[in-house]
Amino acid sequence: MKPLAPFAAQWSAISALLDEALNLPAPQREAWLAGLSGEQATHGEALRGLLARQAEIETDDFLEALPRLDPPSAAPGQGLGLGPGSEVGAYRLIEAIGQGGMGLVWLAERADGLMQRQVALKLPRVAWGDAFAERLAREREILASLAHPHIARLYDAGVDAHGRPFLAMEYVQGEAIDAYCCHHALPLRERVALLLQVMAAVAHAHARLVVHRDLKPNNILVTPEGQASLLDFGIAKLLDGELTQATALTEQSGRALTLDYASPEQIRGEPLGTASDIYSMAVVAYEVLADVRPYRLKRGSAAELEEVIAGAEVPLASSASTDPALRKQLRGDLDAILNHALKKSAAERYPTMEAFAQDLRRWLDGEPVLARPDRFAYRAAKFIGRHRLPVAAGAAVAVALVAGASVALWQAHEARLQAQRAQAEAATAQAVQGFLEGVFLASSADQTDPKKARDMTARELLDRGVDRIDVELTHAPLARERLLDVLASIYGNMVLTDKEIELRRKVLAQSRSLHGATSGEAVIAMAKLSHALTLNDKRPEALSLLKEAATVLDGRQEQGTRARFEVDVMQAAFERRSNPRQGLVYADRAIDYARSFGTNDDLANALQMKADSAHSLHDYALASEVYAELIRLCEAHPPLGAGGLAVMYESLGDAQTELGHYAEAERNIRKGIERDEKRGASEVTVHMGHAFLSIFLRRTGRPHESIDVITGALRWARSPAGESQQSLAHAIRVHHAMALLAFGRAKDALQESDDDVALKVDAKSVTALDFGLLAMRARALIQLGHLAEAHELLDHARSLRNDMVGKVPTASIDQAERAWLVANGQGAEALADAKAKRVAEKLAPEPGPDAPVSELVEWAGYELAAGHFERARSQADRALESIARGGQVNYQRDKEARATLIVGRALLGNGQVKDAVPVLERAVAMYSALFDPASPELAEAARILAQSRR
Repeated sequence: MKPLAPFAAQWSAISALLDEALNLPAPQREAWLAGLSGEQATHGEALRGLLARQAEIETDDFLEALPRLDPPSAAPGQGLGLGPGSEVGAYRLIEAIGQGGMGLVWLAERADGLMQRQVALKLPRVAWGDAFAERLAREREILASLAHPHIARLYDAGVDAHGRPFLAMEYVQGEAIDAYCCHHALPLRERVALLLQVMAAVAHAHARLVVHRDLKPNNILVTPEGQASLLDFGIAKLLDGELTQATALTEQSGRALTLDYASPEQIRGEPLGTASDIYSMAVVAYEVLADVRPYRLKRGSAAELEEVIAGAEVPLASSASTDPALRKQLRGDLDAILNHALKKSAAERYPTMEAFAQDLRRWLDGEPVLARPDRFAYRAAKFIGRHRLPVAAGAAVAVALVAGASVALWQAHEARLQAQRAQAEAATAQAVQGFLEGVFLASSADQTDPKKARDMTARELLDRGVDRIDVELTHAPLARERLLDVLASIYGNMVLTDKEIELRRKVLAQSRSLHGATSGEAVIAMAKLSHALTLNDKRPEALSLLKEAATVLDGRQEQGTRARFEVDVMQAAFERRSNPRQGLVYADRAIDYARSFGTNDDLANALQMKADSAHSLHDYALASEVYAELIRLCEAHPPLGAGGLAVMYESLGDAQTELGHYAEAERNIRKGIERDEKRGASEVTVHMGHAFLSIFLRRTGRPHESIDVITGALRWARSPAGESQQSLAHAIRVHHAMALLAFGRAKDALQESDDDVALKVDAKSVTALDFGLLAMRARALIQLGHLAEAHELLDHARSLRNDMVGKVPTASIDQAERAWLVANGQGAEALADAKAKRVAEKLAPEPGPDAPVSELVEWAGYELAAGHFERARSQADRALESIARGGQVNYQRDKEARATLIVGRALLGNGQVKDAVPVLERAVAMYSALFDPASPELAEAARILAQSRR
């Protein structure tokens, strides 16, 4: 007879109990066996025998494995032993890193060379047959449905040549959450922040109908970077009956593998839902926050633990903790939160894991929590219930009288508070409704002048609303605060930054008045005002506000809260242009907070800041990756991308342009415009998209198309509507002028920008776009031969640049200055300046063969102007080879034309006239196809060709 044959009929029950026993230290197993009761006690002898066999092998230190116990249907080869170096499928075992009653978890690596990655490989240590295979199959099914940054990912699953099933999962290097908190002496607020990461992961699973059923510290690892990861969905269950069939295994697993963290319903063997995970999570939270478990046992047996979990009241965490500092911090709201989540009845706990998490966030934010401490009447009733016999009749009457009086007073106080809160909320709601009705009634046909009312613009409605807030909402300060915040955001979305700043200042004043100068609301208002100021180039005041907000939070050692998130996001927005490396640091931290909150809109904001910072760092690969993630998030949650998805596509296209992925870039930019047009976006928004496409076309050698695309936006920029949004209209006109110059219409480019404010701008308000405009005008003047005027303009730009070093990009001015030197016959000086600038930026003195094509062509021009004909030809040839090799010729026609012209001129310079003529003919043909017939560059190319033919 095979060793497992006697247990075949009861194997599912014995297997689950064996899991439980093997999770205990060996000295505690006999007490655990003695504590079995009811039906479980009937398996005692079988379990004792199996544990004895296990002890024999442990004594021999044979891989700490159970003896070989083959089921009747074991497949050949399933009982093979495993050790370091053994291979299971495509994986090579390195060392055992975990164990349970039915299997081991090994650190393993790919053995087939396909990729370098270590994994946690879960597999049976002996052949447990269908039971283990079924458990692994269910875990694979569950993990495949989950995708969350705080859940260990599933990489692979299968059965190897020996019939052994396995799961390859993300290998998480970290400590159990309780050990991590102790070893790092984490403050209470940081412990709560860690718990929120885990709760976000569990909430994600619950949203996909998965109950974990074995939440405990050992299944929650924290990495050295402070990121929590939820492991082991081995006994998890899908709540959707159609997804997983009922089996003996799933039915038996209603009992927890680890009793200490089990819910009362698990102990009773009842059907489980998400409420059971909420209870287990509360036990984990209790232990992490108080440094003790909620149950204190006298005998230490499993039977006693079951009895306590099912019936005994959990002591308040503040009374259980032995740390005086922790006791003080736990007292009050945290006690109430944990107590609420640890109710014996599932119906009395938080309805969802997110509700549990939300109360912890309220505690972090200093807001009132929804959980309330148990009333005196409840505790008095429990006291009398526990001491019914010893309490004499007179004492019972006295207690009842005192309790009744206390309850009456307390309930009256609570009723007043609740009534005040309800009245405040009702007043706020009524005020908001009345305000909105009053504002939008202006556009109804009931007005004296219906046509005028219908024609009222969104801007006019907004302005009307703002005018009425101070008059109509003095009696409802909360409503005033909320509406000012909403209207400020709308003004910001309409690029009416002056009005946004005005309202943001009012929101901050209202928040300080209502909630306190250092309240979370005031800190958030500071952060939002700083962002509006940043966008309006009022950086000193923006920085001052951010420092003030950060000081408030640092003083409270506040991390992981809504206020801290807002400050970090706005700090990232502030730094993303001037100090993008620091901007990345703030953005990454904000992303971590957003993922722990589980809120998609916060995550979208933080990802936007990271992508923008990466773009400013010229890390276009990272920018493309983050923009793509942001787009996926918004596509999956349409409300997030309702107004901004088009810009995200356009930003992704811009980063892809820098990487030379021109076809993908154009596809994404056009997709953004199509999305705005389909959703009926405002005229302004659509024009912004066309301006973006115009820039792309100009940069990729299609200047005539660039002019055509921006024509509609230009008409708007010159209209009264454009005049009301000067910054956007200014940008459109500048990019139109740049397109004109790129097409060869230098005179028109100058005329378009003759009245531009950038010509008189001072260092206090200069922007990168202003420098671009000055550089463009200088180049136009150089092409037209007006070198003195160009020099004067460059002197103005140079004085501005000296005051703005490191604040805005000025490379366009550097290039314009070198163009002036070349036109003035100082090619050697231009080349020397280019080399000096590269060395100052810690680059090689000249670009290598893998440099961008535009850089190679520019450099070839300097070498040509310096009289280095062979070096010029070599650089130009490299550029042409790169264009041909990259398969992006259609997007680099202008660079191809200029490189070809340089090759022809270099040949002429070396006296190779016969070879130069056909090359120059090709160059002139390319110029004719690309540029305006009156282009100065085309005229110069034709002149050189004519000269070579003489």
